[in-house]
Amino acid sequence: MTRRDVPELDETLAALVEAIDTMTPPRSEGPGVILTLSGLVVSGRVIPRWQWFDEVEHASRAAFTVHTGGSIDDEHGGWASLFKDVSASLMQDHDDYAAAKDAFRSLPERYQRRLAPIEPTSFIHLRHARVFSARGRGIPGNGMHWRGRLSEVAGWSFGLLEADPPADVIEDPGHHM
Repeated sequence: MTRRDVPELDETLAALVEAIDTMTPPRSEGPGVILTLSGLVVSGRVIPRWQWFDEVEHASRAAFTVHTGGSIDDEHGGWASLFKDVSASLMQDHDDYAAAKDAFRSLPERYQRRLAPIEPTSFIHLRHARVFSARGRGIPGNGMHWRGRLSEVAGWSFGLLEADPPADVIEDPGHHM
C-alpha cells in the first residue's frame, strides 16, 4: 500500500490493460500474461472488459435452459441476462469513451495533462485462464474467464503457462530442493 492506503498499480500493466479495454473488435488471441497475486499464479490471455462480459454472458446462457427466441429459464437464476445487461452497458461506455477520446486528443497538450485518467483501469480480464498449483497443475484444464483486481497483482510477465508440467519432468516425492 502507498500513501493514503491507495494500492500501487504497475503502470505498465495498467497501460496495457487500458489499451486493450479500448479495442473494439473481439480478440481471440490477446497477449498472454502470467500474474502472481496473493501466493497464486494465474495465466491467460488479456481481452477487453466488454468482451469478457459478453463471453461470460454467452457461457452463462449455455448453463441455463434457453427457450426458442432466446428467453432464459428464470427458474435457474437468469444469470445470463444480468451479464447481457452489463455487456450492453459496457459496449455503450466503450462507444462513449471512444468519442470522448477523439475529442480529448483535439485539446491542447496542457489540457490533456490536466484531464489525464480520472478513472483508472482497475481490473484485468482474461480468457483461457488457469490458476496454477505449486506442482504446476493448471486448473481448470480447459481454462476459464477470469477477472482480477490490478491492485492485487504483485508481479507479471508476458507468456502463457502450460496446463500441465512437461512429460519429461519426473516427480520424486522423496527428493527435496
